Amino acid sequence: MLRFFIFYSIIILILNGCDDGIEPQPENKQTGFGGKITFIGQWPDSVTRAHLVVFKDPLNSVGDFSPANLRFVSQEIPKDSIEYNYSSLDSTVVLGGEFMPGDYAYVAVAQSSKQDVSLNRADWFVVGLYYNVGDTTKPGMLHIPENTFVDNINIVCDFNNPPPQPPGGN
Repeated sequence: MLRFFIFYSIIILILNGCDDGIEPQPENKQTGFGGKITFIGQWPDSVTRAHLVVFKDPLNSVGDFSPANLRFVSQEIPKDSIEYNYSSLDSTVVLGGEFMPGDYAYVAVAQSSKQDVSLNRADWFVVGLYYNVGDTTKPGMLHIPENTFVDNINIVCDFNNPPPQPPGGN
């Protein structure tokens, strides 16, 4: 009887201890996004820095270009790049930590002729926008689910045909 009890107990432990049998537990993926920025045309000589920036809310006024609305700034994009691959997991210069899941209304490549980073809207010129597939009439909404890395967030920067500028620009 004792052998039966021990055998039965071991079987119960094995069955209850393996949620998915011998399958590995799912990985907890990092939240973020990545893609490629393609540059068409000649970089302006006056440009001293370029960054990918992400804002939570649309840029409907000069006041929306603010640190409170800013969620991501990439490392500096090398001048005269033709293509630049990026990932939010390894390229942020501000707002440390993991990129938070959510919806982001304005994803852009912006350039400045200032040597130092400035939070003055007039110091930045938008040269490329993220658009949702099939709709280039307005900035795309970037949706990042929790524990998901969204790839192919690609942006084309055409220096000969820049996108509409948000309020407060030149």
